[in-house]
Amino acid sequence: MKAPVHRGEIIRDAIKGSGVAIGVVADKLGVSRKTLYNKFKETSIPYSFILKLGEVIHHDFSQEFPHLSKNVKKEGTAPQASQNNNLLLPFDGEPQELHKPNSLKECEAELVSLQRKYIALLEKFNELLLKTSQ
Repeated sequence: MKAPVHRGEIIRDAIKGSGVAIGVVADKLGVSRKTLYNKFKETSIPYSFILKLGEVIHHDFSQEFPHLSKNVKKEGTAPQASQNNNLLLPFDGEPQELHKPNSLKECEAELVSLQRKYIALLEKFNELLLKTSQ
């Protein structure tokens, strides 16, 4: 059985290898240094945090996490209409109207788009939590 990947150790090593000071990384992530050090101990850090960290330290985590495509850092230019179609459930329209990716590259592009939407939603949710807790 394959041992689980310790995400905290991976991000610690990536930060160390980047040469960027831990205080600078923490500031750019909007967390304290203590929080960042605590992340190093965690085995299951959210990929949204890892992606954001990768942008801060200019590190491509697709080597450590192969399912995180290099394209995640780049904003896809999908037409607005297709983004609205992604919100439809199978019973909201005709099944043949749904876009089905024809290649691995299209699948990856759709995954990147969904990851970006998810991260944006999480960030908005966190902002809302901060506003309501004050």
